[in-house]
Amino acid sequence: MSKLSNCNNIFFAILLIVSVALAMRQVHGQEICHGQIPGNGSCDAGTCSNQCAQSFQGSVGTCTQTFINRFTCQCSWSCS
Repeated sequence: MSKLSNCNNIFFAILLIVSVALAMRQVHGQEICHGQIPGNGSCDAGTCSNQCAQSFQGSVGTCTQTFINRFTCQCSWSCS
């Protein structure tokens, strides 16, 4: 009984390793491109999103802090 249980554990361990290895081959990373909308140091989230959508198709705009109390509009989109 002990040998059978040990064989089952080994079999399932190998099966788990093989299935994880096969799943990893199917994962494809996406490359994200970035762009900046020039501004005066202040950023409004709604305006930033609209400007990014107009400038870069399919992009999302977020306000990011560059210096103390200075913000810029950062656009991100899928490169492919």
